[in-house]
Amino acid sequence: MDTQTPELSVVIPCYRTEQALPQLLARLQQSLDAFGRPYEIILVDDCSPDGTAVAAAREVARHPNVRYIELMFNVGQFRALMCGFAHARGRYVVTMDDDLQHPPEEIGKLYQHLVAHPELDAVFGAYVTKQHSSGRNLGSLLVRTVNTYIFGKPPGLVMSSFRCLRRELVDTLLAHRTRYPVIGPLILSSTRRIANVPVQHDARQHGVSNYRLGRLIRTTLDNVLNFSALPLQLISMVGVVVAGISFIMGAVFLAIRLLRGTGATGWTSLFLAVNFYGGLSLLAVGIIGEYLIRILGESKGQPLYIVRRQLGEGATPAPQRIGEGTTASKTS
Repeated sequence: MDTQTPELSVVIPCYRTEQALPQLLARLQQSLDAFGRPYEIILVDDCSPDGTAVAAAREVARHPNVRYIELMFNVGQFRALMCGFAHARGRYVVTMDDDLQHPPEEIGKLYQHLVAHPELDAVFGAYVTKQHSSGRNLGSLLVRTVNTYIFGKPPGLVMSSFRCLRRELVDTLLAHRTRYPVIGPLILSSTRRIANVPVQHDARQHGVSNYRLGRLIRTTLDNVLNFSALPLQLISMVGVVVAGISFIMGAVFLAIRLLRGTGATGWTSLFLAVNFYGGLSLLAVGIIGEYLIRILGESKGQPLYIVRRQLGEGATPAPQRIGEGTTASKTS
């Protein structure tokens, strides 16, 4: 490992990466060596159930610029990224997926654009042609819509997991104390100095994507519940509208009673109204419950992650930063 401070850190969350890892690292080394600047590659193994740990140990011995971090338990892609951020030392930090859909040869476009534009804090890769399934594309559209209307994302800005971040922005992300980090909304809440660069997006060569429609919908809900009170506001608005309708209906029934001397007949409307109000109440309770569960999770003080071991030259504990997890044991 170069003793100089790396110019570039490449952080890659790994899950079921055994087959893709040798080709990924070979291409990364070839691409990054061409820069002629010190760099590091940080693999964060999110407790992968396959042979990722064995493959990583073999590759670390071949590639001196690679550091491997194995997590104690599965924490999800975003927490794994936060772990990588906490251990990254580069002036610029690139994040990319482990499935070879983000071509390592495209990193230069992101890095060079950010270096050439000091007013920017982040550069996101905008895929020329997306090689995702229709279900994932639909889920991505849902995420983009939420990011636009809740987080104020500029309509023309494309968010992706293939990005290059300036060191100051990475430190800002680490300063957030949330137990439920979602990188895209955190970036949008930290800066608006973001640009896009067109990049290629290759077809998946190994396995299947873990981000299917259901998981993307869950990610969208996480974005909304973690960073917005919109559901509670919508429930409040619906409650006001329903209360107004009830008041008007009560006035109408009272008028009928006074003018005709008879009440409104029929139990169907009453039955539907009771069920509607009951369902609305249960929905409100469920949304409030989701917020309470998240508040409870925040208050427990659980670590974002726990590092089981590290491999690679210079695999020493990173400087303690706000939001970092703990280390169970370390191996160099």
